[in-house]
Amino acid sequence: MIAGPIGSACGGVAGAILASLIAGAAGCATGAAFGEAVDQKILDNWRCLACGRTFSIQPR
Repeated sequence: MIAGPIGSACGGVAGAILASLIAGAAGCATGAAFGEAVDQKILDNWRCLACGRTFSIQPR
């Protein structure tokens, strides 16, 4: 093990990298879920409200 100031610096850098990876994964999952909810609830883009044309298949 490395002790002292060098060990503290290495541990801090490793902790920052690990925290950024975890936060990135959580942010990605949250963004995907939020985007899906916006598509389904707000945009309602499967069918044109004016002419009724279908643009994509609605998920089941």
